[in-house]
Amino acid sequence: MNKRVDPHPNQDLFIRDLIDYSPKDERSLMERPFFSLSKRKRNKPIEYQSEDGSVWVKVLPHPEFGMATIWDADIMIWCISKIVAEKERGRNLDSPKIHTTPYEMLRGIARKTGGTDYRLLLEAMNRLKHTSITTNLRAGKSKFATFSWLAEFEGEGTIETPEQMEKVRSISLTLPSWIYSAITTSSNVLTLDREYFLLSGGLDRALYRIARKHAGSQPQGWLCSFKTLRAKTGSDSSEKKFAEMLKRSVKENKLPRYEMSLTKTADGQSAVHFVDRHIAGKIKEEEAIREELQRLSRIDQEDARAALIDSGANPRTAAKRTRAA
Repeated sequence: MNKRVDPHPNQDLFIRDLIDYSPKDERSLMERPFFSLSKRKRNKPIEYQSEDGSVWVKVLPHPEFGMATIWDADIMIWCISKIVAEKERGRNLDSPKIHTTPYEMLRGIARKTGGTDYRLLLEAMNRLKHTSITTNLRAGKSKFATFSWLAEFEGEGTIETPEQMEKVRSISLTLPSWIYSAITTSSNVLTLDREYFLLSGGLDRALYRIARKHAGSQPQGWLCSFKTLRAKTGSDSSEKKFAEMLKRSVKENKLPRYEMSLTKTADGQSAVHFVDRHIAGKIKEEEAIREELQRLSRIDQEDARAALIDSGANPRTAAKRTRAA
């Protein structure tokens, strides 16, 4: 396995006190291409269909705002986490509307809180509000749903122009029922590593979410071909360019929790193997212990044989006597 280069060696000091609950994401969102991987404006739709044809996703950007990005998805993660945390505390929310402040949200997703950051937050919410998603995910082949990431959002403050987001004192965000109904069932959410918010690359973010969903904590990890990863991430890069970016990501190994290594599928396709590095480390330790015990056993056997020879006994005769006894 490649040695991971940690891009944020002091991550715990940076994000320890940002939120008082674990980040959560909705399972079905993590393995499908719902967001743009680039911060530049994307007006090209995402059209995805699973290999078995059972699931399809279509994401349409807004002409003015473009498509919601995987960084914008941090807002969705924050909202999901907030609702799940309230539920776990026994304070179930009766509606999908969340009341908060821009400052609380920016801190919760590991962002700075300057004027530019408030403006970027507004832009992100606009992309989430105006990106259109149509999918049959969770509905089966005979049904589908169309929605936007935010059904609506409102702000309160002394605002004379749309750019004055830093003057907003409070905001209310309403999740679509498609999301809200899913996260009210705890089995539909997964806990993320907080370091996820610090990943700077769109592809790394997508790979982490896919690995978290599929590899989980399986000792054997999870293997996926380049082709399938390209489809699952929704990358608009060519196959060649995507392969180059993927190999670079594997080499740098910046993902929280998961180790990545290049390999091949059974039919010879280029692939990536994802495995929880903590579990992989324990397995390697256990293997090392077994090898050491076997080595010590061999030494004991060799020492015993040498002792027999030194005593003038025939090792073969002694072995036969031992087996007969």
